[in-house]
Amino acid sequence: MNTQKLLSIFIIFAVLTCTFMAVGCTEIDNEDDIVEAEQGEETIVSLEEITDIQWQWSRLTETLPASQSVVPDSENYTLTLRSDETYSIKADCNIGSGGYTLDGNELTLAPGPITLAYCGPDSLDSQYLSLLSNVTTVSMENDQLVLGIGDNGDRMLFIKGDVVEQ
Repeated sequence: MNTQKLLSIFIIFAVLTCTFMAVGCTEIDNEDDIVEAEQGEETIVSLEEITDIQWQWSRLTETLPASQSVVPDSENYTLTLRSDETYSIKADCNIGSGGYTLDGNELTLAPGPITLAYCGPDSLDSQYLSLLSNVTTVSMENDQLVLGIGDNGDRMLFIKGDVVEQ
C-alpha cells in the first residue's frame, strides 16, 4: 500500500513538474518574442533628415567575412537624395543620377545615367556603384546615414557633407 501511494505521489509530482516546465518554457518563449519585436522595430527615417544633404561614404561594414573598411577620400564618393525622389552621386571621377523609392525604411536606388571614365587602379568607384545598386534599407545612426546592402547585414555608412540647394 505504501508503494502504491509513493508511486501515485511520484506520478503526480512528475506530471506537475512537466506542466510547470512546459508553462515556464512558454513564458520564456513569449518574452523572447517580445524582445525580438522590440529589436526589430526601427524608427522610420523622415525625408527631411536625409534629403538635400551631400552624404559622403566613410565606411563599409561587411558581415561575411566580418570586416570594416574606412573609405579614403570620402568626399569623392557622395550621394545626394532629393525630395523629388531623385538622387545624384559622385563615384570618384564619375558622376551620375537616378531615381529612388523610399517605403518606410526600405530604399531602392534605380540606376540612371552615369559617366564611365577610368579613375585609376586605387579608385573605389566600381565597388561604390555596385554597392549602391544593391541598397535595400536606410536608417540614421549617430547622425550618419546608414544604407543596408542586400540581406546579409552589410552596411554603408555616410557622414554629412554640404547642404545642397534645390
